[in-house]
Amino acid sequence: MTKSPSEIHACLTNERIDYVGQLIARVRAENLDAVEERDNGWSIGCRAHAWVCSEILQQAEDIPWLSVVDPSLRFISKIGDVEFSFYKGMAEKPKKNIFTRAQSYPELRQTLLFDLPIPEKLVWVYAVETDLEGITTNIEFFGMSESGEVIASRTVPIFDVTANLVDVSNTESEPVDLPAASPSLPKIRKDKTSDSEEHDE
Repeated sequence: MTKSPSEIHACLTNERIDYVGQLIARVRAENLDAVEERDNGWSIGCRAHAWVCSEILQQAEDIPWLSVVDPSLRFISKIGDVEFSFYKGMAEKPKKNIFTRAQSYPELRQTLLFDLPIPEKLVWVYAVETDLEGITTNIEFFGMSESGEVIASRTVPIFDVTANLVDVSNTESEPVDLPAASPSLPKIRKDKTSDSEEHDE
């Protein structure tokens, strides 16, 4: 059974994890809304990545617990003092290059002596799962060991962000009586054939 990320690092609260995950989902939805006929899967994916990176950079200017470590295409950010990255793909199949981003946390050995052993090196990442149309269907945030073992994870609630659902419970109005429509018969038009027949008679 995996742990909660906050059990590993106190700065990885559910609120912070969800904030970044929902940011990713929202920006990806905005990117899909901007798709035009000249786009293809490659351009949509590249733009989605660029938009998310830009949004995190902007948000990091105002949020004290969010920062950017590497603004290049690798794009590594921090929640508190914990580095994280993101990728599009299944959580069960992380990309191999993310394991090179593992950070060393020697303090974990000291704080978790009486629990299950925690690797000193962990990599934290958001896995963004999509359907065939590119719509975000699930986002998982998890910490893995260098061997690929998931130590801690959290599923980000995103459906309220991407579905644009409207709450109609408070917007219902009283029924309105409308006047009955007046009955009328459609006018019969004579076609040209019938007109010519009348003249012939």
